[in-house]
Amino acid sequence: MTSLDLLDARIDGGNIIIIDGGTGTEIPRRGVPLCPETWSARANLEYPDVIREIHEDYIRSGAEIIATNTFWASRPGLRMGNLDDKTVEINQLSVKLAVDARNNVKSNKDVLIAGSMATFFPMDNPRVIPLYEEALQSYREQAQVLAESGVDLFALEMFVRTVDAKAAVQAASEIGLPIWVGYSIQSDGKDLYLGTNEKHGNETIRDAVEAVESLGGVSAFFIMHSDVKDTESGLRILREHTSLPIGAYAHSIDTDALIKPDYLGDTGERIIDRSVDEYLGYARDWIEAGAMIVGGCCGVTPVHIEALNKGLPSNILDFDRS
Repeated sequence: MTSLDLLDARIDGGNIIIIDGGTGTEIPRRGVPLCPETWSARANLEYPDVIREIHEDYIRSGAEIIATNTFWASRPGLRMGNLDDKTVEINQLSVKLAVDARNNVKSNKDVLIAGSMATFFPMDNPRVIPLYEEALQSYREQAQVLAESGVDLFALEMFVRTVDAKAAVQAASEIGLPIWVGYSIQSDGKDLYLGTNEKHGNETIRDAVEAVESLGGVSAFFIMHSDVKDTESGLRILREHTSLPIGAYAHSIDTDALIKPDYLGDTGERIIDRSVDEYLGYARDWIEAGAMIVGGCCGVTPVHIEALNKGLPSNILDFDRS
């Protein structure tokens, strides 16, 4: 039985799967800069030891899935920082760093590597619809490189429109590896829609599931890169529209503080200390709402993941709803 088979069996058996936290916000927390044009992608080239250490720390904290640092590493994304000629190199290196981290850290869990691909550009405006064929071409290239470099599955992150979600799933399904699809959601004060930065394009969570579920290859859906306060409601809607496993990968409590210069100091550490218990509390609500796979994104650190690993039940049957 392969590691992927074991993962599926664990999920089918009601086990809670712990995945990693944010990478992009960990980079400045460790004293090195983010690239304004390519977010965390440039760090694969300039600070590979830091990226490897981040992966290692998440494994030590109990994560059994770590995502490659390729959130912004598609060719169109890297073009923003004049790095598009290094698209293949950066994606290959990102997988190598994750594999090295897995080899360097002993874990009592089978650690799998998820190849991260993110929503197409513009990321922050779901009302602007990209061309399907352009998105498909980009995802095909990235998916192929990630698969050839050794990822175990794909994690499609922060999708805010159905058109590029469909393109990403089509590209990933041609490879044949399992696909996890994560949607970002935005509240308009009444309902939840796909979106980010207080913008949405009137597409619902139901629309999101229906857009890709029939394409094949999707093995889990997530509410990802969303406010902790909206994630539980999003999961409950998601549970209504799919029988596949669902998961949560939310922002931390104090996201805005994470890339400020004083984050490395005492103030920043207090932010982490304060938010860990709160995040764990939200995570318990997500499990009650049906989530079987739990981690985090922006602002979620190895400290948060360790708290999830120690504070959540190992199996849904052990979950105390009192």
